[in-house]
Amino acid sequence: MTALLCALSLVVLTQAPAVSVSFDLGSLSEQDYRRWDGVELERKVALRLIQEGFAVVSPRSPAQLRLRASRTPEGLWLEAAGPRQRVEQGVRVGRGSIAELHLEVAQKLSEMTRAVQPQPEPPLPEPKPEPVLPPPVEVTSAPRRPELDLGLGLGTLWRGPGADPHLLLSARRGLESFGLEAEAGLGVSREAALTVFEAQGGAFFSYRRSVAERLQLEPAVGGGLVVHAFRLKDAWVSSQTGTQVSPAGWARMKLRWRFTERLATELRVALGLLRPVTHVSEGVTLWSRGGARLETGVQLSWGQ
Repeated sequence: MTALLCALSLVVLTQAPAVSVSFDLGSLSEQDYRRWDGVELERKVALRLIQEGFAVVSPRSPAQLRLRASRTPEGLWLEAAGPRQRVEQGVRVGRGSIAELHLEVAQKLSEMTRAVQPQPEPPLPEPKPEPVLPPPVEVTSAPRRPELDLGLGLGTLWRGPGADPHLLLSARRGLESFGLEAEAGLGVSREAALTVFEAQGGAFFSYRRSVAERLQLEPAVGGGLVVHAFRLKDAWVSSQTGTQVSPAGWARMKLRWRFTERLATELRVALGLLRPVTHVSEGVTLWSRGGARLETGVQLSWGQ
């Protein structure tokens, strides 16, 4: 299909003065070429350039403008070189489908090609001053808007000898790979002699990194407070209820799988450090939690 488009473009080139353009994916590895469907990407780029009035030729043929795509840690690096200038810009990979990636690459390469194409010189009357060349045009990506992710999850609080259910709400405001996140959680423990509620709130600084097309890792660190409230079931105790507040810190890791551009599921593991608590009655330990507790759970995340 790409060869057919190039042949059609050469026919147009022989009938009308058109600027010749080549597109080269030769620097990509075979694995990246297959992963991003290089054949389809070449076809879409060639078709878009032909629609713009350019003559698309093979990378091995002489061309007035040369386009090239290479691999970077974040995705693809696009280059467009003309007779007078050269422009470059990057494309992030992993936030959308292959079709969306192809559309974005074709659109940016079309803009870059128009930016570096030679400007036609008007006829020179007698006398005519020398033409003034326009300043180089640099094509830059539009600034990305901050993203908001809302999460709801259920998990387990591990406190040494016991484990309690844990409900968690979160909101993350991110820009590129970094983000600030607020979490609020509630754990409930029901023992024979007392009931314990532990409400927590914290702020986190996180870094989200793509390890595959839909898989992401998100380490984070944060701090906040844990409110420990208890109620004793023994009616003869003078003080049946009480509350304690403790500062806390967390180290957290999330493994995210994106079903769509907005919906994702997350596996959450966090280690919290806070003030230990023990409830003792007549020499018997009713409930205890050390200075460290492990939090595990699953969340659903919705992005905007």
